[in-house]
Amino acid sequence: MGIMYEELDDEIALKDLTNVCLTENICVECIKEDCLVGYAKKCLTNCLKDRVTYVENGVENIPIGDTKVYYEEDMATGIANILKICRSCGELHFENCIINVIRSCYEVALFGEEREYHGSAFAYLAKLHEEGKRQADLVVEAYNQKHEK
Repeated sequence: MGIMYEELDDEIALKDLTNVCLTENICVECIKEDCLVGYAKKCLTNCLKDRVTYVENGVENIPIGDTKVYYEEDMATGIANILKICRSCGELHFENCIINVIRSCYEVALFGEEREYHGSAFAYLAKLHEEGKRQADLVVEAYNQKHEK
């Protein structure tokens, strides 16, 4: 099912992606198809332009070979904010939902791989918390800080 277009908080998603982008000062040239952040921004921009909330083959085309080093705190904040936008579809979770694609891009940048997501932000956070890894703790902490506001 995924998120409905009217529910998509594109301002937060675009702001976070812009914050984590290393810019052309570091990358010299933006090649969106090879960059986790550039790919996520491109997918979101296309969704907004077409007024849809899915990316055809979105997860399949994530540039997992991107080896740039991003700021972990910014990535964790991006995941936390995306989880706030997610409608927690449960069994109706859709892999190519734009929210899932963006979260997956952040995960590859932060953890080095995509994480399992079963349509529940709460279950996802609980599993991260159980892992006890520093990066996982950063996401849980960022989510809790956002939740308190």
